[in-house]
Amino acid sequence: MILLVAVAVVAGLLIGAVGIGGVLLPPALIWLVGLDPHTAAGTASWCFLFTSLVGITAYAKRRALPWRLALLLTAGAAPAAAGGALTNGIAPEWVLHLALAALTLGTGVYNLLPRRPRADRESLPAVAAVLVGAGVGFGSALTGTGGAVLLVPVLLSLAVGPRTAVAASQLIGLPLVAFACAAFGGNGQIRYGLGTLLGIVSGAAVVAGAAMAGRLPQHRLRQAASATLVGVGILLFTSFF
Repeated sequence: MILLVAVAVVAGLLIGAVGIGGVLLPPALIWLVGLDPHTAAGTASWCFLFTSLVGITAYAKRRALPWRLALLLTAGAAPAAAGGALTNGIAPEWVLHLALAALTLGTGVYNLLPRRPRADRESLPAVAAVLVGAGVGFGSALTGTGGAVLLVPVLLSLAVGPRTAVAASQLIGLPLVAFACAAFGGNGQIRYGLGTLLGIVSGAAVVAGAAMAGRLPQHRLRQAASATLVGVGILLFTSFF
């Protein structure tokens, strides 16, 4: 349990700072608690309700929330999240394990790749934003990783600025995980007590992470988070085989 709480703290710090820390929780719940991938995804989603609330509050105080972009993303993400959670309930465990491993490793590698400097945009066309939200909502609920781990890399690839991408991920996280939790809860795949404990711990760490985002170089934070994701992804693949 001590190790699990430590992972929750690290995840919260990374969620607040660079938006891609939630992916650490599902594998930790599988390895350290022995939950099956379905219940791990549901419990992690419940935890993300807390981190989303805290993250939104933290970024709102800094007046850094991109409301238009977030609303468009949410229009696609929220209903798709319910579909992803329902798919999780019927998918074989090995499929979920490999999907989580691929998502974790792929996100880490992508964020470590060098990029050409270019002007940052603050939003996306409406149709594109809704479609991006739908893909993120389905994939994040399927794997129980929260929206940011998929959304932030996608927005960065579309030339959205890093701070805007992270702030948008905080905003859409709440409705996304709410829809996912409704589906997971209906299937009895949430450990509410454990998820609440981890949510409180991670939520407190999100505040510190959001403060770090304004003080430390973003590229250094992203490199550290991405290297962690690569390591976890490799462990997930090796543990499967």
